[in-house]
Amino acid sequence: MKRMFSTGPEVFDHYLERFQNVTLKGKGEAPSLLDIVTALAFAIDAKDHYTQGHSQSVSRIAAQIARQMGLSDSVIEEVRLGGILHDIGKIGVPESVLNKTMHLTAEEFELMKTHTILGEKILEPIRMKAIERIRGMVRNHHEMVDGTGYPDRLMGNNIPLGARIIAVADGFDTMVSARAYKPGRTIDEAIEELRRCSGTQFDSDIVDALARSMEHTHDVASHEDAKKPLINPSGDQAIG
Repeated sequence: MKRMFSTGPEVFDHYLERFQNVTLKGKGEAPSLLDIVTALAFAIDAKDHYTQGHSQSVSRIAAQIARQMGLSDSVIEEVRLGGILHDIGKIGVPESVLNKTMHLTAEEFELMKTHTILGEKILEPIRMKAIERIRGMVRNHHEMVDGTGYPDRLMGNNIPLGARIIAVADGFDTMVSARAYKPGRTIDEAIEELRRCSGTQFDSDIVDALARSMEHTHDVASHEDAKKPLINPSGDQAIG
């Protein structure tokens, strides 16, 4: 899979056209398209030893946060799937940028930032009500509560709740995971850093929910989450 699967603008255009054709011709059901997109998300993760399993981890942690916040089961399932798909737009990022082991240049970072918009776009052909809300999570999971994030520079509660949850889960998993250019932090160190950035980058209530879930459950809830289906297609409750 690592050698055969590639990314870049041409690959993105290929899959987007494929999904659009399936939708227009009426030859595919939304769940089957969702299966393909989810498989793509896993393939993108698997291309790099350091990011392998990242989306699954973000999905698990995001669902754990949502449960700690007392959100409904249908919302938890949407957040879970949003975590799986949050980086799907990286299929359109050139491999030279995606697989770079050193810090990105300013130009490369601008290319990397496009994955949020590309991710929303590649989900457009999937006609499921829940996916409409998940597109907002995918597009806006790099927004910051002080309005300095991307791509829309949204502030505070204008950022979809699911996107704010995924932002915390994404930040946490990135910090505790080792990368080619840095060692992983401990859980306590990662939570301390999330708290330091609360109110500017991250939603402080969501950071608190993550911290409580780690203290009280010792990740038991995450193991239960892993056994559940990714989404309840009948869930109609909106997020944020």
